[in-house]
Amino acid sequence: MHTRLHSLLVAVALSLSTGCLQPAARDGAPEFGSDGTVWTLDLVRTLPGQQAEYLRSIRANWAGARHLARERGVVLGYRALAAAPDDERGWDVLLMTEYADRSSWEQREAVFQEIFVSPEFTAGATSRPSAELREFLAAGVVLESVVSVSRR
Repeated sequence: MHTRLHSLLVAVALSLSTGCLQPAARDGAPEFGSDGTVWTLDLVRTLPGQQAEYLRSIRANWAGARHLARERGVVLGYRALAAAPDDERGWDVLLMTEYADRSSWEQREAVFQEIFVSPEFTAGATSRPSAELREFLAAGVVLESVVSVSRR
């Protein structure tokens, strides 16, 4: 499982941009070599029968918070990708957030706390908290964008 997870993360990083996994510094933060954008990846396994509800939560809350962070210039982009649940693969939702730079990534907790209490953020109604709908297989994997290709 660990080898497949590592291979997946490398493949995702390469598909996002030519990136590299960074070794962690002693404080847990990656040691970045340039001023490129910073991506975080979360591999999520939804609990049996809960994927549809979890995806509603992602659309209603996770995406809304990132939209506001994008308006503030902290986040450049974000993606939530879903696959059919699969016991072999393990995960079925991949959450990606691209931060403008290392400083934006380092400030993410404070920025999101401000967003969650701001009048612009309206939490979407879900039947259950997202923590009851999923488990993280890998959370907050941090990659640095070394080369990017833009769409036209």
